[in-house]
Amino acid sequence: MLFQHSKDRLVAISDGVFAVVLTIMVLDIKIPTGALSPAATHTLLQEIFTYLISFAVVAQYWQYHQELFGPGIQVPSSLYILNMDYLSLLCLLPFVTGWLKNSQTSRYAALAFAVVIALVDLCQLLMFKLIIRANLRPDQSLANHDHEEYRSAKVMVVISGLYLLVSLTYPHLLLLVIFAGLIFRAGTTWLLRRMTATA
Repeated sequence: MLFQHSKDRLVAISDGVFAVVLTIMVLDIKIPTGALSPAATHTLLQEIFTYLISFAVVAQYWQYHQELFGPGIQVPSSLYILNMDYLSLLCLLPFVTGWLKNSQTSRYAALAFAVVIALVDLCQLLMFKLIIRANLRPDQSLANHDHEEYRSAKVMVVISGLYLLVSLTYPHLLLLVIFAGLIFRAGTTWLLRRMTATA
């Protein structure tokens, strides 16, 4: 066969996009000059907190994304298009992070941030479904680890619904709720893995 999709190139461009997104968000933090007043210190700490939350969100997406393309995984052609949609949404995160950083109490900025996260989560779940459909025979069931990852992708979509609700009602609390969501997901995963290991 002369012409076929390359999973290696898909992974390479995806990793490149993740690397750029993770890097450029920090460039939006203004470097302080001179002595810092209490107000300037508060603003700087707010900017750093916003950056760290966004970095953690993107790092979480990278962790799940690399799980999708392990060795021996068959990648359906529709996933190449969906992956580009996923990456295009991911590239919006530095923009909405900057907007939220500059407008901590703005309902519009919080809603834009939450919508981007919800859309990325939805694309991620659809990619998991496509990979499962392309690689799991009807007589097979998911391995424990795969089931756990797929369940986590579903939970992330549900949690992003909470982010949307918070962005509409209490926009100033969105980053704290996202931070709590990251801790909840990581803690739940750790607990379930420990329970599975001891069972």
